[in-house]
Amino acid sequence: MSWTKGRVLVSTYERPTGFRSHFCSKCGSPVPNPLRTTAYYWVPAGLLDDEPDLQVAVHLFVGSKASWDEIGPDGTRFDTMPGLSELLDLLHAR
Repeated sequence: MSWTKGRVLVSTYERPTGFRSHFCSKCGSPVPNPLRTTAYYWVPAGLLDDEPDLQVAVHLFVGSKASWDEIGPDGTRFDTMPGLSELLDLLHAR
């Protein structure tokens, strides 16, 4: 992945745990960012211009979901965040 324009506006917040969030310093919108030290990128679905043919693979943090939230039948459920290797293995298996 490479930026075609606007790279100078991207800011990063990183927690001591290693969690990173990249965002536009002008408008605050999240932007794609590397998934730790892997070759993968996390891309917020709200950034997509069209409706790609995507399927739900996992539901994260269902142990603390709101009581009114109904989780669909597709995808593996995790009460908390699984380890990165477990998550990647699951995604590769799909």
